[in-house]
Amino acid sequence: MKLEKRHKMFQYVSDKKLLAFPVKECGEKFVSVKDLHPKIVSRKKKPREIKRWVVSSYGHLVRKTVAKKLIRIAEGLPLGMKLIVTDGYRPIEIQRRMFRGMMKVFKKKKKYRKLREDEIKEKVRKLCADPDSYTYHSTGGVVDVYLEKDGKAINIGTAKNTFDKRLGKEARKNRGILIRAMSKVGFVNYIHEWWHWCYGESLWASINKKRYAIYGSVHLKNLKKFL
Repeated sequence: MKLEKRHKMFQYVSDKKLLAFPVKECGEKFVSVKDLHPKIVSRKKKPREIKRWVVSSYGHLVRKTVAKKLIRIAEGLPLGMKLIVTDGYRPIEIQRRMFRGMMKVFKKKKKYRKLREDEIKEKVRKLCADPDSYTYHSTGGVVDVYLEKDGKAINIGTAKNTFDKRLGKEARKNRGILIRAMSKVGFVNYIHEWWHWCYGESLWASINKKRYAIYGSVHLKNLKKFL
């Protein structure tokens, strides 16, 4: 897929070049995806591939432009399909809980028991944004999504990488539906997580060769200013 090559510019969310990408906060407001559209469902259902996942109570919130794009996606889905949004805005405070949980999981793994704290932390960073650096869900420009048809999640495979070559024919076809729908309206995928799609933040800006990202991190204490 052409999208695969395009999205491989940054291998992991903790890539130093990505973390250093310039951000100019545009101040756009947050809106809720609850009751946004009949074919959009806000649901706290964690991806089964991730252990110790902390779903944000604020996950129904996204930037206004992101919400508009989700509506366009929903309206273009095949008959019977709905877009499920599991997590949007995730404050840094909640990201920190998630990161700490994954650190505990990795420390218990036999193959990592001899590693130093900083070595384990580096491995966790490849799966989870470090709350002490730049976190992408905290911008309101990232959504974790999947698709349902007639009330049941469609087969999209268990492989986390979006373009995993081991995917079966049906899973590959269904991922194609999600990929085309999200990409068509300008979202960018983080290729190590098929459910993770971005707009306006650093990954989106860098891949689209923008001069800067338009959405920066919003701390929970400042959230009211964006509502």
